[in-house]
Amino acid sequence: MLQQTKVQTRKTVVAVVIIAALLMIALVPFIAFDMVNPILTNQLERIEQFTADGNPKAPLLTLTTWLVSFFYPFWGTMSVIGGIALLVVVKKLFDGKPWARGLSLLCLAVPSMGGAYMIVPWMNFVGSKEGGFPPAVFIMAIGLIPYFMILLADKGDVKQKVVDFLVFLMLGVTAAEAFANGHAAFRILFGHLKRPLFADGIAITYFGWLGLWVSAGLLIAAIYKLGARQKSGYYLTVIGGLVSLIVSGATHYVRHVTFDYALGALMGLSLVVMLIIPFFKDRLLTASVE
Repeated sequence: MLQQTKVQTRKTVVAVVIIAALLMIALVPFIAFDMVNPILTNQLERIEQFTADGNPKAPLLTLTTWLVSFFYPFWGTMSVIGGIALLVVVKKLFDGKPWARGLSLLCLAVPSMGGAYMIVPWMNFVGSKEGGFPPAVFIMAIGLIPYFMILLADKGDVKQKVVDFLVFLMLGVTAAEAFANGHAAFRILFGHLKRPLFADGIAITYFGWLGLWVSAGLLIAAIYKLGARQKSGYYLTVIGGLVSLIVSGATHYVRHVTFDYALGALMGLSLVVMLIIPFFKDRLLTASVE
C-alpha cells in the first residue's frame, strides 16, 4: 500500500496482515513440524521396500528424509521470523512507506513459498496413501491472502493492478519452483550411488541445484525491491528469470525424466517476457520511487 491508498482500505489490509503475522508465529511452525514425521515414516517404509527389492533409488530417498526434516522446520522457523518482522513494520505499512510495503510482501511470501514446497512431499508420501487435505495449503493461504491484498489495495488504474498481480504472482511461483527443483537436483547429486564420481547425466545436477537456488534468492529479493518500488527490483527479476530459464532448461535437456525442470524454465521465460513487454516494463519502472 502507498500513501494515496484510502485510509479505510489501509486499515482493513493492516488488520489482515496482523492476523496473518500472528498465525505465522503461533500456527505455521507447528503445522510445518507436525508434517515431518508422517512423511518420514512413509519414506522410511518405502526405503526398506526399495532396499529389499534392490532398487537403486533407495539411497536417493534416504537423502530425501534428511532434506525434508531440515527444510520443513526451516520454512516454519522463517515464517515465525517473517511474522515478527510484520508486526514491527505494520505501522509503517499503514503509513504508506514503500520500503514497508516491500518488506511486508517479502515476509508474506515466506509461508506462501514454504507451503508450496511442502505440498509435494506430503502428497507423494502421505496423501497418496492416506488421502486428506494437505496442511501446507493452510500455510500458503496465510501468506497469499494478505500478499495479494497489499498489491490490489493500491490506488491506481486497472492496468497497474493487472501488472502488479501477474508479476508478483510469477515472482513467488517461479521462486518456489526454483527452490523445489534445486532441492530435487541436490538430492540426486549427493544421494547418487556413484558419488563422489559423476555418473552419466548427473553432473548437470550440480549446475541445477546451485543455479536454481541462486535464482530463487534473486527472485525473493526482487519481491522486496519491486514491492518497495525500486528499479533494482526490475533488473533482479530479469536476472533471476533468465537464470531460472537457462539452468532449468539445461537440466531438463540432460535429465528429462520429469517435466519439473521444463516447467521451471517456462516460468523463468514468462517473467523475462513479461518484463520486456512495454505494457509491463513501463508501468513497473514508472511506478518506481527511485
